[in-house]
Amino acid sequence: MTLAYTVALITCIGGLTSSGAALSAELMQGRCRMDYCAWFSIESRDIVGSNANGALVKVISREWTSHHPNGSYDKRRPKTGGEASTGYYFCSKTKPLAIWQDDAGPWKVAVLNLASPSGAEENAVIEYFAVCHGVQSGHDTSDTFDALTKRFGYAPVEAADLRDVAGPEDVLKD
Repeated sequence: MTLAYTVALITCIGGLTSSGAALSAELMQGRCRMDYCAWFSIESRDIVGSNANGALVKVISREWTSHHPNGSYDKRRPKTGGEASTGYYFCSKTKPLAIWQDDAGPWKVAVLNLASPSGAEENAVIEYFAVCHGVQSGHDTSDTFDALTKRFGYAPVEAADLRDVAGPEDVLKD
């Protein structure tokens, strides 16, 4: 793949080189549920590979939670946590993926249903849009998942079961 093609692909996917930089280390809200909210910040992101379908991005993020008794999500609460974690996203208009490793086990890959994520998938989709497009989505934003999917020109995708891979770069072979 030529350098010009890679740059064009990344620009098409969502501006990882420009508009997304503004969200680095900015605290962003994830999913709120059962009196708790998830929070994250993107500490770093690096494109580690690409193919004709998208770009593989290594992400180091920090994650927190806040407790909101009786569902008082509109009130500020202290956050606990802040541990760093490393994961990957495959920024792709046709096959958006989240890739992570639990402890020292195999790497897990999940196709993300960006338009209508279910349950725990919501946090991954919120972080995907932040990593791949530099926008906050989900809770209390005017940009719904469905609206962002249409705005950025994604093909309809149905989430699939998890699969194991030897390493994150294996998704580039698909």
